[in-house]
Amino acid sequence: MRLALPLTLLLSTALPALAEMPAPQGHVLVTLGGAASETNLPARGENDGGLLGFLEVTHDGAAGFDAALLDSMPQIEITIPYGPPEHQRDYTFSGPLLSDVMAMAGAEGKTARPMAMDGYQAEIPWDSISTYQPILATHADGAPMGIGGYGPTMIVFPPTENEDVAEEQTSQQVWALAYIGVE
Repeated sequence: MRLALPLTLLLSTALPALAEMPAPQGHVLVTLGGAASETNLPARGENDGGLLGFLEVTHDGAAGFDAALLDSMPQIEITIPYGPPEHQRDYTFSGPLLSDVMAMAGAEGKTARPMAMDGYQAEIPWDSISTYQPILATHADGAPMGIGGYGPTMIVFPPTENEDVAEEQTSQQVWALAYIGVE
């Protein structure tokens, strides 16, 4: 019996402690709710107001990401032609991998349902997220993306030569992103 206590103590100190998701210090740019196990925001009811109230989003708790938290993650740059056909130009978007954001929220392996501020929604299966490595862009051409443009966040996929995949990803590159439902 004397060995049980030191062995238990050794095992409990040898394993890394899971860090709680830090609370947002600034304005939340994007919220992940639904099947996200790591949360830092309280539950939302149907009458809670604000943008997510307008979008009729409710959840039992969610992961809120502010600019500081997103900027603290490894940043990836993707340059793609973007914009309306008559004004299309190359943009360099940067931000963390969507898969890293989802993993931080405890949503690895799940389906993402990004929702824009105007209610537009897409569905991105985990296989697509892990295979094509889209980012959750927070910057365009080195500047933070603001509301009224493509921001504050946007799903951006790297360019692909596969026309079928490119067409599917076009509808998944949600801009003016406010919420990602996780299933």
